[in-house]
Amino acid sequence: MDLGIRGKAALVCGASKGLGRGCAMSLAREGCGVTLIARQREALEKAAGEIRAATGATVAIVAADVTSDEGRAAALAACPNPDILVTNAAGPPPGDFRKFSREDWLRAVSANMLTPIELIKATVDGMISRRFGRIVNITSSAVKAPIAELALSNGARSGLTGFVAGLARQTVAHNAGSEPPRSSASCAPICAARRPPISPARIS
Repeated sequence: MDLGIRGKAALVCGASKGLGRGCAMSLAREGCGVTLIARQREALEKAAGEIRAATGATVAIVAADVTSDEGRAAALAACPNPDILVTNAAGPPPGDFRKFSREDWLRAVSANMLTPIELIKATVDGMISRRFGRIVNITSSAVKAPIAELALSNGARSGLTGFVAGLARQTVAHNAGSEPPRSSASCAPICAARRPPISPARIS
């Protein structure tokens, strides 16, 4: 099936492994040029080499922490006009909400809500002007079925879900924008994988 995205530019966060890497591989197979962002250069280079070998796509890498201002700036310098944006960041730790400090909450909100919003803010107007754009937010199934032990994740990622749901109502008329964050991360039918929540049995 031709998804009609050949030649599009994709910016994929957390792309050295897991769901991010899977999305990058699938986008490359569909003919997109992909820019991979993750913190570890060695893992990024390995992923990029495997994607190039499997698809023949153009693959760039940015070794940076996308949750920082500097990391986002580096990512956007490497891919300033993405047609497809995949946001993805590691979730905050589980635990009893009574033991989390204000700083714990601020870190969770910064990484899992504000970082995607900053990337969307930097890219969505360009998508609107080009009359094409897709934004995919990889979050957690706990957004739909919250788990008490994942309080930090529940709060931050549910906030992102609400923001994106409102934004989509404004951008859909321009063939650009974001679907609500997926518990089963997908880029239309391009990528399909599940990031399960941490079950209570796995929490010590």
